[in-house]
Amino acid sequence: IQHAPSSSSLFSLQHLVDDVTESASSGATKDNVRTIFVGGKGGVGKTTISSSLAVTIASNYEADARVLVVSTDPAHSLGDALDVDLRSGQGEPIQMTDPLTGGRLHAAEVDPTAALNDFRSYLEAFDIDTLSNAFGLSSDLLKGLGLH
Repeated sequence: IQHAPSSSSLFSLQHLVDDVTESASSGATKDNVRTIFVGGKGGVGKTTISSSLAVTIASNYEADARVLVVSTDPAHSLGDALDVDLRSGQGEPIQMTDPLTGGRLHAAEVDPTAALNDFRSYLEAFDIDTLSNAFGLSSDLLKGLGLH
């Protein structure tokens, strides 16, 4: 059986991994901290890509990069991908203790609705006029966000 050559090519993330690990190898500073966002529609592989990237980067012993992977997906599938119950951290990062990543990988699942409610309750502790002046925002805008 002969297979026809593929007309498409897969996008490789190797250049991204190389860039991050090279940067980490030069020593952590505020100038070489990298933030990678993985987004897309449901079912396209966001969790698979982000967890794979995190494990790949954290498992590079030479780079010694510390990695934090966070998911706001209500399905809590990041914990499944990493084979750990991240809900026990209640939104706080949990250090992975597997021999592959050597404790350099931390992961968290954040409930975005609960985080927003917490943020609102923290803001409610402030006087709306004080907040308005501090942030240079109109009090009407803050009231529109549900603050009173």
